[in-house]
Amino acid sequence: MKIGAEMAKEHQMDTVQSTKEVEYKMSIKLLEILKRRGIITEVEYAQIDALNRQSFSPALSKVYV
Repeated sequence: MKIGAEMAKEHQMDTVQSTKEVEYKMSIKLLEILKRRGIITEVEYAQIDALNRQSFSPALSKVYV
């Protein structure tokens, strides 16, 4: 059984993946603003979000859903 530092190291993200996570989160914030202002619908939000998950490939995408 792995514990402590070994387990943390196994689950660390590299710089590229961390950048993808940040970019994805920024895209979500922008989509939320557009939806709140009535510029896009809930359906459009979901479609764009699905495309963004494909583009950014965030490792934590299952957490965001």
